[in-house]
Amino acid sequence: FFCPPSAVGTFARALDCSSSIRQPSLHMSAAAASRDITLFHAMDTLQRNGYDLAKAMATLVPQGGPVLCRDEMEEWSASEAMLFEEALEKYGKDFNDIRQDFLPWKSLASIVQFYYMWKTTDRYIQQVW
Repeated sequence: FFCPPSAVGTFARALDCSSSIRQPSLHMSAAAASRDITLFHAMDTLQRNGYDLAKAMATLVPQGGPVLCRDEMEEWSASEAMLFEEALEKYGKDFNDIRQDFLPWKSLASIVQFYYMWKTTDRYIQQVW
């Protein structure tokens, strides 16, 4: 039996109230789960368990339910994402100015990480084309 990391992530989101509010559809939950953080966590867990799939799965899905990994995209509200896009349009990739004028409560590292995650979304692709 093999359970892909995105399936574990989707299952975790299905059981998490706050995640289902932010990602209301199964499609959006699966998209969030398939991003790098879930895969990296699963691969790290597999390595830490000596590449024993049964042990790794027991760690990823313990008795209380699956382990939920959140990435930077999920930690931002829709209004913060809109502010970010507005700031990006105004300042380009000058993340210091974006932070100073639009998102002072976010760390610079968080803004940069969000930018690279945001580039993988449909919204980024729509703006480029």
